[in-house]
Amino acid sequence: MSRVRCVQSFLIYMSIRVAWMRRVQDGELFQLSPLVGDRSARTVLLTRELDELLSREMEEGEGAKRRNRLLETLQNIVAGRHLVVCMQPFEADRKAVIGRLAPLPEHAFPVWDIRCLVSPALRVFCLFVEKDVLLAVTCRPRSVEVGWLRWSPLGDWNSKRWRRGIEATHSAWTALFPAESPVTGDDLRAYLSNASLQRAVGRT
Repeated sequence: MSRVRCVQSFLIYMSIRVAWMRRVQDGELFQLSPLVGDRSARTVLLTRELDELLSREMEEGEGAKRRNRLLETLQNIVAGRHLVVCMQPFEADRKAVIGRLAPLPEHAFPVWDIRCLVSPALRVFCLFVEKDVLLAVTCRPRSVEVGWLRWSPLGDWNSKRWRRGIEATHSAWTALFPAESPVTGDDLRAYLSNASLQRAVGRT
């Protein structure tokens, strides 16, 4: 890479970092804290929707336990634990924590989901702001109703509910970072440290 390209890449990197840090400072985004005792090796940025979902009071029971497992999944990402990633839409198996979704033709870049597979399975729609920095936008139930989520299950891959989740993620990005683009491409190293690709063969 030429010196000019290096400088351009650095300026883009600094621009998006300044942008997301300003959104956190202004209360438009919320930075997820790691589990007590863990270090912060990555950053997960939460929209207001997700921050309220993860922080609101809930009665003890199965719903609260499932919400806590969702929080644990996200905090494991923050802590820098190893992640298995599937780059191929529709091909992730149960080892994959993060998967790339099929892009919509009207959008320039694909959305990802964080896969919380403990029953009832959940999906957190997200984008990569920069390496090791994820923007988590919305959480949707995968296949069955979840009482503490206001969304209907996503269902089949070609359903309108999947499309709505993807579109909501694009809309959030445009509102927060109108002059910036998320991380794209096929190089896993541009997205995450301490991660490996999973060549999956089945859908979950």
